[in-house]
Amino acid sequence: MTVTTPVTSPRPAPEYTLLHYGIHYYDTAGLRLRRHGLTLSRVGTSWQLDRGDGRGCRVEAPESDQVPHELRRLVRAYSRDLELTPVTGPCCGRLTRDALPGDTARATVLGYLETQIEALARADLAVRLGEPEGVHDLRAAARRLRAALWTFAPVLGGRRMVRGLCAALLRLAASVGPAWDTEVQRRRFLRRLDELSDEAVLGPVRADVQRHFGVAAEESAAECAEALDSHRYLQLLNAFEVLGVVLREQPRSDQRKAALKPAGAVLPGLVWTVVTETDARLEAAFADSAPSAVHAVRKSAKRLRYALEVAADSLPFVPDRVLANCRAVQDLLGEYRDATVARGELRALASAATEAGDPAATYELLITTEALAAQKCLAALPAAWETLRRGLEPMRG
Repeated sequence: MTVTTPVTSPRPAPEYTLLHYGIHYYDTAGLRLRRHGLTLSRVGTSWQLDRGDGRGCRVEAPESDQVPHELRRLVRAYSRDLELTPVTGPCCGRLTRDALPGDTARATVLGYLETQIEALARADLAVRLGEPEGVHDLRAAARRLRAALWTFAPVLGGRRMVRGLCAALLRLAASVGPAWDTEVQRRRFLRRLDELSDEAVLGPVRADVQRHFGVAAEESAAECAEALDSHRYLQLLNAFEVLGVVLREQPRSDQRKAALKPAGAVLPGLVWTVVTETDARLEAAFADSAPSAVHAVRKSAKRLRYALEVAADSLPFVPDRVLANCRAVQDLLGEYRDATVARGELRALASAATEAGDPAATYELLITTEALAAQKCLAALPAAWETLRRGLEPMRG
């Protein structure tokens, strides 16, 4: 049995602990933890994982040279299930990979991918430690990676090369996403209830909402944990490592012309393809305001934002205002989706209340509220998109 305790301050200085506390350090043979700024150590029966930012956790376990399973699971995104054995000395700072020379399109995209792979690993650890934003950050990193791979495939080697990675990232996001969606909906429902007068809240609504989302949270947390502990997830992380090596070491003669060109000559044009895709999906959504059509717009808008992030230094304009306008469009689409999902949850709660003999009037009132919220978002969307679209025009060339 192990006991985990969060810690927010590091142990004493390494020189002192080495001399007086008999501290032992653990890592993989290739020092994978050290390369990412992590330190795993043991003093007697006390094991500690330091994240390099003053945070971490402590585990009490029987004195042994075998790293406790709980800690091995925490660092899985870094260790890749390789054996953790005693090593000499503590982490002396994060080891960084040399940047690719020049400002080529491939160097820019690869740098972004490596940043997001690191973000994915940090979020993985945060999820396993139960930190509130961990699932959101992990899903966001997965989406950023997928968007960058698909949008900028021409500078990486083509969509055939990245198709498998994109599919795996989509599965990962689908597996961990419900945990965050459940929390978002729970907060939304409780906020909506707080906005109502006491007279409008009929029956055991608050208790039913907490119970409903408590069950959903347990189920989604289990699904998320299963995904992160799966062999498929480990294969995904290793595939990204292989891709990075291949892209870095590929001879220039074997690279596509687009990969070798300056980022400013290639990336804005690839971003523009996402603009035209979003345009087309918006037109379809305005013609048919079905939730599925609006959701397709939301996916394109997300991909556009992430594409703009990748190409930020190569765009023919200062990206800050455009990115802010892009987030405004995303916020409207996100609010629309949340309102649409909430209506489905409310209908289920109303049906359960009726079967239990409780009043469903509060749920019916909230369904109307969410329908109005969704309509308001759709009404504001054309103007928000037009503002964003004008700012993107310089990329058209």
